[in-house]
Amino acid sequence: MNILNSIYPSPSVQGKTPSVDSARKSMVNPASVTKTSIFYINDVHGQIPKMQRLVSASEHAGLLADERGADLLRLSSGDIFIGKDKKRNGVAASFLNIAGIDAQAPGNHEFDITASICGNLLKDSKTKLLGMNLNFPDDDHSLAKKVMRSVVHVSDNGEKYGLIGIQPSDLGERVKDKAILEGITIDDKDQTIRELREEVAKLQSQGINKIFLLSHEGNIIEREIAQSVSGIDVILGGHSHDLIEGVVPGENLFYSPSGEPVLITQAGRDGNNFGFLNLEFNDKGQISYVQNNVLCTNTYDPNLIMSKTVDSVLGKSPVIGQLKSADPIPHNNLVEENPWADFVADAVRNQLGADIVLINAANFRGNVDCGDVTERDIQSIFPFNNTLFKVRINEKDIVDAIKKCGLSLSAKNSKPGLMQVSGLTYKLDKAGNVLEMIHTDKKGEKHIIDVNNPRSDKFYEVVYDEFLIGGGDSLDMLERDDEDILERYSFDKEKCTIDYIKTLAQPFEVHKDNRIQIV
Repeated sequence: MNILNSIYPSPSVQGKTPSVDSARKSMVNPASVTKTSIFYINDVHGQIPKMQRLVSASEHAGLLADERGADLLRLSSGDIFIGKDKKRNGVAASFLNIAGIDAQAPGNHEFDITASICGNLLKDSKTKLLGMNLNFPDDDHSLAKKVMRSVVHVSDNGEKYGLIGIQPSDLGERVKDKAILEGITIDDKDQTIRELREEVAKLQSQGINKIFLLSHEGNIIEREIAQSVSGIDVILGGHSHDLIEGVVPGENLFYSPSGEPVLITQAGRDGNNFGFLNLEFNDKGQISYVQNNVLCTNTYDPNLIMSKTVDSVLGKSPVIGQLKSADPIPHNNLVEENPWADFVADAVRNQLGADIVLINAANFRGNVDCGDVTERDIQSIFPFNNTLFKVRINEKDIVDAIKKCGLSLSAKNSKPGLMQVSGLTYKLDKAGNVLEMIHTDKKGEKHIIDVNNPRSDKFYEVVYDEFLIGGGDSLDMLERDDEDILERYSFDKEKCTIDYIKTLAQPFEVHKDNRIQIV
């Protein structure tokens, strides 16, 4: 979707907002204009098939910037890595170089593989790593050697841009185990904002008047920063997985305390989209024109160099089936039924003989395109490499877990998300209260569960992964001791899904069946 917008002076500062026509006339033959384009990505989450296409998109961005006669910056707001697989994250590190990403603010998932391994994978990267609010236990840490608070990017035209990067204030809560941070701590929101003011002032003292913030804080905090820190022109966001299209005053266009326009962008999640931002700056470094384009990654073909890199590192991935059609994944898969979640949960139940399968919504990190389906396509959906468990669990704990997840419908950040299921159907009201639930047993017979008085003496064999068995997403009722664990598996959901696809008549389809209803 291409939306053309002109930014006008703030009414509160300038007193009067000019008309559209007068504003556009004022931009004709300006005395001094700097044209800038930004190719931006965030929260790709290790989606290798999308990375192959994003390299092609990055190359096209270069051509478009040349046509404008504009400086081009390629920037990332984090979570390009994900999970513990060193080879797959090594591919992601190569992607940053091949796509020509100038700078990145690491997100929480860059730490999945541990801070030191992340630093080692990126030690020779050409991409600048920016982490103003990260605190390292010592300067010898492999990541500390690579991360800077800010950097001055000088374009081929000699234009200077200040780049600052920040990580999520909830970093310690978003990692699976704080030990993987290896003593690295994060400043809280208020301290981060104070330090941002200082870092902006430092750049301005060097004569830098065009400053971009690469943020993995999430949209709520990014909106606060835009309205409380002067000197930042653009906030390239991440972490909250918002798809921010165009330019809308009060939504992603704000004014700083000094009255200058501040634009916020974000390109969703899983590499499904990327942004191409066109800007013009006046001689004071203030934005005078902006066009924010958010484009679909799948409109680009996979890049040959990136594809060869993937195959050289991971090997050629075998084709396991052919997808005829699939329902689209929801805009916010945390609070809607996900067709791929239905398919995968059914695959796990089929392969492991469970009564019920539970999968937390945030576990899904992508989808598969129609056509040939490879093992790698399926593996990309589950980058965390969690192992599965079959446990003995009572009805009350199951219902309590689903009720707690249901409250995500009324949560500002939609977290932890609805529980995706197999062997169950359930209905919620719009506030997230569970109204009814039905268990379908292995014979296909349906049994109503009393959600107001679930039984503590009725037990099911339920499969879920190590994240949930450890009480992840604050679902303490799903934690289980050894005596309740019936079976431990050495694999995650992708193995069950791959094996299941091989048993299906080809081509196969993926559709949701309204097992989760919101009324």
